[in-house]
Amino acid sequence: MNDVRGWIESKLTESRFSSTRLPDHQLEIERTAYSNARVLCVGLEKGKAFDVEDLDAAVTDVPGTEFIVVVPTAITHAAYERAEEIGVCVAGFGELISALHHDEDMAKHVDSQEQYERRRLVSNRVVASIKRKGYHAYEIQRKGLRPLTVITTNVYEFTADRLYTIVESYEGIRPDVIVSTNPNCRGFSTDSTQAAAQVGIPLARLNDFLNELGTKWT
Repeated sequence: MNDVRGWIESKLTESRFSSTRLPDHQLEIERTAYSNARVLCVGLEKGKAFDVEDLDAAVTDVPGTEFIVVVPTAITHAAYERAEEIGVCVAGFGELISALHHDEDMAKHVDSQEQYERRRLVSNRVVASIKRKGYHAYEIQRKGLRPLTVITTNVYEFTADRLYTIVESYEGIRPDVIVSTNPNCRGFSTDSTQAAAQVGIPLARLNDFLNELGTKWT
């Protein structure tokens, strides 16, 4: 996008936020409940994705960057992982609006699904720490057991097509298990469990996964 800042400014106005242009593709956004937020705006060409190299270049070129809004939201899993490591939030426009409303520290913003997942995971007595591995993928360090890599999904109905889409979109990340975190998910269809067996990745509902963290996948 040639004028991503212009697009973001117009969308911010629709959401009743005022903004001022700063050097280096930045915007300062006025907030009433919190201090003003400074964000770095990145527009992607069609078919491109925001990767680790782009993230590292951005924080080097614009020191002090805390929030990078990427339009459209094409962000690699490696970039999400790297962003957590260096203490920067990388997200699309929708999460920018959420962060503006709810986060004093924009760099620490996480989406509602990740907040729920992390809260459930860290409260488990077996979990020592969690590291982000992608958009909704985590490496879970367990006390006295080997670490696990999990991919989460909050869809209500988990189908075989959904499984294949997850596996394809998380290329390069081999999970030990795919976990459904939607509290309304009552189980998995026959076609999805058969597909999971074929690709060699088990499926689990969140409650079942948490109950088995200390006894399964040892």
